[in-house]
Amino acid sequence: MRAQPGQIVETVLHKIERRIMLKVSPGAVVKRLAASLIIAVAVGGTVAQADPVAVQQQLFDALARGDVGEAMALLTDDAVIDSESGLCAGSPCVGKAAIRKDFERYVADKSRRITPLNTYVSGNVLVTRFEARSDTIQKAGVDRIILWGIREMRGDKIASSRCCMPERTDPQTARFLAWDYAHPSTK
Repeated sequence: MRAQPGQIVETVLHKIERRIMLKVSPGAVVKRLAASLIIAVAVGGTVAQADPVAVQQQLFDALARGDVGEAMALLTDDAVIDSESGLCAGSPCVGKAAIRKDFERYVADKSRRITPLNTYVSGNVLVTRFEARSDTIQKAGVDRIILWGIREMRGDKIASSRCCMPERTDPQTARFLAWDYAHPSTK
């Protein structure tokens, strides 16, 4: 039977603790702490990075539920959203305060639905092709549009999101864009 990494750490720490206790010295606590850190790093290795596709899906799910708090927890403190629509259209939203306002606007539209179609990952970058549906899109006489987004990860958080590049070769998306240009938003 093979020992689990946690059992190994516990056994080694116990042995170190016994040696340190035998030699009661002013630096005993420091020695134990240093030994614990060295062992933890040796056993743990590097910090595991979350699956970027799963993090992106968590973001989509949180926004679909209207849970802005959960969506914000998936972003780095200095995250950047650069978008073609919403509050981040004029200039990128930088930092959680600016992004929160845009997410609150986003979830207010209960008709909006996003469905990822394809996601490509290279290192810490995701490129996602997705379908978007909403009442505004239907006003243009189409069911849905196809968009592309790029997200950059830092550890298990989203550091930046560049969205939404329309797939202009898709007939419904092209029809929506023609309608959108003829009916600019006043918001």
